[in-house]
Amino acid sequence: MRFFTPGVFAAGVGFLSLASSSNARAAYKLRSRTTTDVCANIDADLSVDVFGIAITVGLIDVCLCLSAIPVFIKTNVVAIAGITLVGEAAVEANLEAMVNNAPDHQSCIYPDNCDPICSHGSPCGFQCKNGFVLSPDHKDCICPAPNKVCNGICGPFKSCPSSGPKKREDLERRVSCGAGQTACGVYGWQGFNSVDAWECIDTKTDLESCGGCMVPFGRTPAHGIDCTAIPGVMDVNCISGSCVVRRCQPGYVLSLDNTFCLEADRIAKLKAGDIPAALYGLEHVPLQKKSA
Repeated sequence: MRFFTPGVFAAGVGFLSLASSSNARAAYKLRSRTTTDVCANIDADLSVDVFGIAITVGLIDVCLCLSAIPVFIKTNVVAIAGITLVGEAAVEANLEAMVNNAPDHQSCIYPDNCDPICSHGSPCGFQCKNGFVLSPDHKDCICPAPNKVCNGICGPFKSCPSSGPKKREDLERRVSCGAGQTACGVYGWQGFNSVDAWECIDTKTDLESCGGCMVPFGRTPAHGIDCTAIPGVMDVNCISGSCVVRRCQPGYVLSLDNTFCLEADRIAKLKAGDIPAALYGLEHVPLQKKSA
């Protein structure tokens, strides 16, 4: 079993004949702000339905968290193969169900100043960072005396310049968007003069950031979908945070759930049982139809 968390990546593939792959307090009794996630060890086939044809794409053998799925589907060869058939939204939904339904799935609570580490036997593991150390009860990351926290770093600081203005500036940016809008990053402006450019977007209707920001801003991860980038799409809308395809380009067929366009010749190959050829780039892989 490999693991996959934001910042800690190892893709697992078995069926495809590839390798399976706060501000914290000085006293540990005081808890810092926490973040949550759901993580689990997955050892199951990723299956998709293509126009009524049930296809087993491959084995997902990985420790995975819900927050890591948007990155995972862009880097794992099994997930990518599934996306070529049914699109990102369907594969993402399948993986979310696999995590939530896994026998050992856990709701994880992480303290500040740590990196989550989802691993076999410990889906909710984490490692302290920024100079912080694990508390005696192994539930928090603390800055033990005589060290103190300076601008988010724990160390033997004698003095600490205030970071108040920067925090206030960041807060003002985050709360400046109107109701129903989200502060998202702008393409090509990350890190410009050490300040991220941002814009207010309604991710429920925006075509290029549908369902979330395509470009992250601050600590907000990128998890949206660019509906205009769906292969073969001709007419598409973003409705309630989901891409809804109206028409496809010539040579493509609209999916039954109106979420993606599939090349017509791929459908013909799938119906003929030539599944490997239908998954371009993976012709050498012995994929199979899901047994009835």
